[in-house]
Amino acid sequence: MRLPVFVLTLALVPAAVLAQMPTGPMPNGKMPPGHPALGQSQPAPEAAEMKQIGTVLETLAASPYVYIHAQKTDGDVWLAAPAIELKIGQTIRWPDGMQMTKFFSKTLNRTFDTVFFVPAVQAEK
Repeated sequence: MRLPVFVLTLALVPAAVLAQMPTGPMPNGKMPPGHPALGQSQPAPEAAEMKQIGTVLETLAASPYVYIHAQKTDGDVWLAAPAIELKIGQTIRWPDGMQMTKFFSKTLNRTFDTVFFVPAVQAEK
């Protein structure tokens, strides 16, 4: 009899924690320092910050993001960026990003060995 109660308690703990997580401004009505205003988009990185360059091998849409498989001179890489229309073979630039290993995308139901989360990708003209 104790086991079902214990299992039910464990099942409800994550819901209780999520219910307490903030979803908007802090109690004082302000966002944390450095946080953009709600609904405000981030400015695109400066051209000088777009240090990485590669060629698009594949894209996987996962709205509002896109996963991009790109070929660099030193090997291939996966990127996760805000959605952008790209074509296979197109040259792109991006700033350094946050590396995640063994990242599982729920939207794609896929695990990436390594993926770099970047704030923007820019297509070369």
